[in-house]
Amino acid sequence: MRFDAPPSRAWRRGGTAALLGAAVLVGCAVPAFSQPYVPSGRIDPARVNVLSAADARQAAGLSLAFPVSHLKPEVVGWTRSDQSLRWTIDVPEADAYAVHVLIGQTSGPALDLRVTAGGASVISPFRPDPRGSYSRSPLDEPLTLARGRADVTLHVAPRTPGQAFAVEVLAVELVRPAVRDALHAEAMALRADARWMPRARYGVMFHWTKRTMPRSGPPKAYADAAEAFDVERFADQVASTGAGFVVLTTAHSDQYFPAPIRALERVLPGRTTRRDLIADVIAALEERGIRLVLYYHLGPIEDPTWARATGLFETDSQTLFDNWQAIVGEVGERYGEKLAGWWFDDGVYNYYYRSPDWRALDRAAKRGDPGRVVCFNSWKNTSATEFQDFHCGEELVRDGANAFLNRDGSFGGTLVAGGDGRITAGAFAGLQAAATFMMEGEWVHLRSDTEAAPPRRSPAQLAELIRQLHAYGATPIINMLIYQDGQIAPRSLASLQETRALLARE
Repeated sequence: MRFDAPPSRAWRRGGTAALLGAAVLVGCAVPAFSQPYVPSGRIDPARVNVLSAADARQAAGLSLAFPVSHLKPEVVGWTRSDQSLRWTIDVPEADAYAVHVLIGQTSGPALDLRVTAGGASVISPFRPDPRGSYSRSPLDEPLTLARGRADVTLHVAPRTPGQAFAVEVLAVELVRPAVRDALHAEAMALRADARWMPRARYGVMFHWTKRTMPRSGPPKAYADAAEAFDVERFADQVASTGAGFVVLTTAHSDQYFPAPIRALERVLPGRTTRRDLIADVIAALEERGIRLVLYYHLGPIEDPTWARATGLFETDSQTLFDNWQAIVGEVGERYGEKLAGWWFDDGVYNYYYRSPDWRALDRAAKRGDPGRVVCFNSWKNTSATEFQDFHCGEELVRDGANAFLNRDGSFGGTLVAGGDGRITAGAFAGLQAAATFMMEGEWVHLRSDTEAAPPRRSPAQLAELIRQLHAYGATPIINMLIYQDGQIAPRSLASLQETRALLARE
């Protein structure tokens, strides 16, 4: 979810009331404190190296899908064979690298993808993902890279010359085949069992942040709001909805955390709370048989002090990810097996282009419990990494309709009717399927002295959508608006209670 929404997305959460992640309303100026992340171009033989389309030299007619500060979106407007993307890289030692192109075809015929570097060139057919969205399309042969600096160029062309086509490109990946295979094996070894999620029937998500407004009157300071949060009422209300787990936002548009986390305080003092609200929520939910998953965002651009302190804009992301691992790891160790999972936002648009050590991030997220489930949100795009356990599923349910996962409910044929909800093919193969969507049309209650927006679907419509998801084993995660005191928006609460009653009659 992001406050940095592309044109088709409203000002919303970090995909959201502002998009869920960094946030700017498209059409508004990028905040003055923000600056682009500039990659070094150095190829790491031990990692998957991401050449972001947003960082390439782009041919005429190509442009970013949405111009949002340090995020790295797709390049769009690719409709001609003479267009290309070009990167300059620095290779430490000559070697052969497997190549993947992260590409989405919006229309047109069969395509060929060609990647060149120096005198080497590899061409292969574009292979669509089964779900018909973005693909991580592999080239048939490795690309030999000589030592030193080189230009890498991507070309796209229809197999039959002259045919019209249109594509969007996110990135080109370069990885040594032995490294790719070893990382795959490690990702499978670290993968946690997320099959408890469909057994929980559905989860509810709440964006309770520094910016969440009360129903009326002036907002409290963040630490005071954490002290005043009525945990017992909140847990009772959640239990009344029939939800089996809660996804609760910690860091979102600003970097704060409602517990005394030392690692965060070391980076930027004053951003935690004396009350351990997370521990209190866990205890209250546990009494009612409900699990807790935490939502966390890497570093929103609405918070320039945090962005500077944590190294968000630095070319070398080591400091950024060291801080991330320290914070996330401490939280995991603090709550142990009582913390069921992590919902990390902007996995594609904020983590991926930095070529992170995904293995280290997954391990940090599972400190205190190797069975804790993890996702890195990809929104409409392909998977950021195999080092995760479930598919976040943001906006797979579209506004105004109960269409789910390419309209047929089966995630493009990769979910089995009556199955356990694990995706069977494509970039998300093996992950537990979920669908995260807004109940009211907003992710966060941001307006003071106003009632939260009403539900967009009737209880009967929501019940039918949940049935459709359950038919393929996918797990609904329903974002509901909440006030600063921890009270769930009354109209939405009543609607989900009625939905629960309708489902119980089956």
